[in-house]
Amino acid sequence: MGSNRRQFIFGSLAAVSPLPGLQAKSSPRNISVRGNIICLTEELTRLYEVVPDCDDRGHLYAVRTAAGETYPLLPIDSAAAVWMDERYRQRELNVVARIFPQGPHLEVIKYQSFKDGQLHDLDYFCDVCMISTHKPGPCECCQDPVVFRERPAN
Repeated sequence: MGSNRRQFIFGSLAAVSPLPGLQAKSSPRNISVRGNIICLTEELTRLYEVVPDCDDRGHLYAVRTAAGETYPLLPIDSAAAVWMDERYRQRELNVVARIFPQGPHLEVIKYQSFKDGQLHDLDYFCDVCMISTHKPGPCECCQDPVVFRERPAN
């Protein structure tokens, strides 16, 4: 690597500082949030006449509690079922997640539903490979479709 390139990289790294609001001041913590899934953009449209573009840019989903608290979901793999399967958006959920000190966003660990007054675990299962996963689609092993399951939680 040339001397100028090394100096550029070193200078660039030295000049970059963390964003003030995103410095790690304390650790994230695990929480459980009970509520329903809403599209945050559509909710802001209803309340404040925001012009949504969910068709082109996708939905921004959040959990809304009975107390009116709103927790946006980070669009990561463990949260994918909300985007991919309408059944998650139609149920009252218990979302087990990590929440970060600098904001309300949730990193989903798992989804659970309330059915007949009981807590149920939600997942997808491949009957061929006996593998469970957190999102719909083909089995990662055999490529057969996985089946949605809603089972009483332990």
